[in-house]
Amino acid sequence: MPDIYVGRQPIYNKDLGVYGYELLFRTGENNAAVMGDITADGATSTTIINSFLEIGLEKLVGKRFAFINLTEVFLNEEEALPISPEQVIIEVLENIPVNFQLLKSIKRLSEAGFVIALDDYIYNPAHKPLVAMADIIKIDIMQLSQKELITHVKILKKFKAKLLAEKIETMEEYEFCIKLGFDYFQGYFLSKPRIIKSKSLPTNKLAVLNLLSVLQNVDVEINELEQAISFDVSMSYKILKLINSAFFNFPSKVESIKQAIVILGRRQLRSWASMLAMSNLDDRPSEMILMAMARAKMCELLANTAGLKPLETYFTVGLFSALDILMEKELEEVIEPLPLSDDLVSALLKREGPLGDALTCTLAYETSDFDNARFRQLETSDIFEANLEAVSWANMIIDTL
Repeated sequence: MPDIYVGRQPIYNKDLGVYGYELLFRTGENNAAVMGDITADGATSTTIINSFLEIGLEKLVGKRFAFINLTEVFLNEEEALPISPEQVIIEVLENIPVNFQLLKSIKRLSEAGFVIALDDYIYNPAHKPLVAMADIIKIDIMQLSQKELITHVKILKKFKAKLLAEKIETMEEYEFCIKLGFDYFQGYFLSKPRIIKSKSLPTNKLAVLNLLSVLQNVDVEINELEQAISFDVSMSYKILKLINSAFFNFPSKVESIKQAIVILGRRQLRSWASMLAMSNLDDRPSEMILMAMARAKMCELLANTAGLKPLETYFTVGLFSALDILMEKELEEVIEPLPLSDDLVSALLKREGPLGDALTCTLAYETSDFDNARFRQLETSDIFEANLEAVSWANMIIDTL
């Protein structure tokens, strides 16, 4: 599994308490953003995915704010930005043209609850409508002389926005910005960016192709969207990890993709899934996918025949039983970040309860251990039919792709 990186630089208040962290695109441990063939839009996607899905925002910033740079494409995208505004401060990059479209986009994002920051801003009287909408204005003090900096602060203090001094590299610069009345401070003198390193979970290429085709249909049914996402085990895992994280802070546990779709809404889930699909294509052996899907479907069919509910939880236990093979980690380690119900965890790790019984039966049948392939009061023929249908269904899905 490839390494992933996110740069994290603290932003301080007047008391030198950490107000938030700017999250930065990084490609290695040398604290540099080597773009190569990666576009600015790709860098933004990668930073968002690595921060929210791969590593987790709570691990990166805790309860503080996350400052994230957005390109013009992301700002102008009418589809819902797939991040919640509670902890996120959007930075409007300095190279984005100030026009009607930008003002419209910022107004939409501001009304959605996002805090808006202007990055590396140099004042222009023609930008008054933009400055009036900003909540924070970041000024790169290296771009201005002391005289120009004094003039900028004097003008910008007339607006509602808080002022943030960035690129502070000496004590003298810090003290000068304090005297000028800046509200927030960022720079190497206070703290260099820290590189956060983690492992990326693989994404199945077959699932990506299927998912992208499904996501293009705005009228897609919930069941079809659920099937497309569930087809890739690691994507299911990432989405459930996200929705159960402290970032969303839902009062109850979300244990299935169908629940995630209902709670997040199809638009926001489509946004997350699309970025996941586009950011990390990775071939996985189709035999592994076939096995995972067959397990999931057989657990579901056993529960359905036995009259047990909810069926999607039985599907989940079968699907996630293959995570250790697909992720190349111990199953307990893989599911640890997921706040799954005790019943689901017990089923996966100890084969306990009705979920565990269904999984035990499924795994026994998979290895031709027919003596232990039993579930509730089902006849041998019922279990045989469930296995046959599950394998046929999994093959059909892969053949369709």
